[in-house]
Amino acid sequence: MTGNLKSDFNLPAAVSASRRDPSSVNEPHPGKILLVRFSALGDVIQTLPILTMLRDGFPEAKIGWAIDTELAPAIEGHPALDYVHRCARRSWMKAIPSPAKWPDAYREYQAFVQEVRSVRYDVAIDAQGLFKTAMLPYAAGIKRRIGYKHGREFSSVFYTERYLDRAEYFDPAISHLEHMTELAYRLGAAEVRQMIEPPRVTEQARRHVAELLRGAFAKDAPLVAVAPATQWVSKHWPEEHWIALISQLLVETDLNLILQGSAGDAPVGERILRGVSQPQPGRICNLFGKLPIPEMYALYERVHVAVGSDSAPLHIAGAMRAPVLVGIYGPTGYRRTPPIGSPVIKLFSTEGQLACQPCHKRTCPLGTDECMKRVRPEEVFQAIVDGLNEAGISFEYRGAAIAR
Repeated sequence: MTGNLKSDFNLPAAVSASRRDPSSVNEPHPGKILLVRFSALGDVIQTLPILTMLRDGFPEAKIGWAIDTELAPAIEGHPALDYVHRCARRSWMKAIPSPAKWPDAYREYQAFVQEVRSVRYDVAIDAQGLFKTAMLPYAAGIKRRIGYKHGREFSSVFYTERYLDRAEYFDPAISHLEHMTELAYRLGAAEVRQMIEPPRVTEQARRHVAELLRGAFAKDAPLVAVAPATQWVSKHWPEEHWIALISQLLVETDLNLILQGSAGDAPVGERILRGVSQPQPGRICNLFGKLPIPEMYALYERVHVAVGSDSAPLHIAGAMRAPVLVGIYGPTGYRRTPPIGSPVIKLFSTEGQLACQPCHKRTCPLGTDECMKRVRPEEVFQAIVDGLNEAGISFEYRGAAIAR
């Protein structure tokens, strides 16, 4: 195994007693708490531990979450949540080029703010730290507003309490979950759990996934879910690497494979499947475009191994405690946004080899995507095999049964 496999990623470190102990917080316990995180899906999943911290610390409080309408299914039905405030930002943004639509968009925004205001929250925590998220608690008249000190998009001016300056916030060795726990600790929340409590998976979602998988595989074998597409072009692992990995899994193991992604990314899945050198009927199920968010939760509670870049499917798999996670990191830091929840987690990154990494850019500033290209298919394959062994999952490898 090469030096691309990392072992020094961490969950939030132990915190001082003064931050962790609710008795050190001078403010009275809040009766109503608003958590703000509009997007994106992977970041929403990583924010779920903060919701659990707040519920553990304030079992009698009413807790709400402001989130983009399209992502609300990622938190609906969560046992710690009392209110979900859906923000129709996408609709409002579409109105910008058409002045005739501005009055309607403004009225919708005002109604959204009024909905939040009507709950009469005592405190808000802005876990995202951008202008759009910082503005909401201010506009809704929430008196205590906790956020970051880094000043991105002038967000800090809207908070009444500010923590973590730019150097602390952008330190690649500190996980973003630790940033968010800092804000929650300042409120007096309970200590963070080293796991994610997902929302309840509905029976409807489970039935839908079961129907999608019915008859997909020729025989029973552990499931490997592969998520090759991402919203950031810079996070794309080369398609030829995905083809090589899938081909090796088909030839050298009996594992069944699921390809998963959005409908818009379906051409990626089709190109990868066409490129597989020795396709085997009854071994691959293409679920691109077929999984709404609730079904993603339902899928990953069935999966044995999840493979992907730093994107939502990897973090959902962690939330559902898939036995093995294999993550491929490039423009984002593997220590900053590692998945959590699964018993075996293997992360690849060429961080330390390239001076530009991690750049946190949606497209490679150098136009090379070298940080993703340097992670080789054969090392990811070996991590899958090793992970299954460590998790005690039986499978066939090179014609021999690996039984646990």
